[in-house]
Amino acid sequence: MALNLYTIKKRATFVHIKNKGIFIRSKNMNIQRLSDQDLNNKIGVGYTATKKIGNAVKRNKAKRIMRELAKKILIKGKINTYFVLIAKPSILEANFIDLLEELEQSINVK
Repeated sequence: MALNLYTIKKRATFVHIKNKGIFIRSKNMNIQRLSDQDLNNKIGVGYTATKKIGNAVKRNKAKRIMRELAKKILIKGKINTYFVLIAKPSILEANFIDLLEELEQSINVK
């Protein structure tokens, strides 16, 4: 059975994950994670790039990078889990392979 990545769209879900989940810091992005049995064997993923990243072009690029990371790494993660990827400004200069390794190590820490 193929796993589905479910994109988080509602602010209430982001707030719930922030309040109840765990926070993982890494060099180029922060990650919030929360296990939830209500996902019906899916993996929920949200992407955040604030104005600290830069203008709209840079924020959109950061979100595109994080979406590709999620497709490659988070699809292998635990089912029934929410992940929120929060970009840091350094994500734009980082090598994609390094970002893949960083994300994989971060989600396997706890």
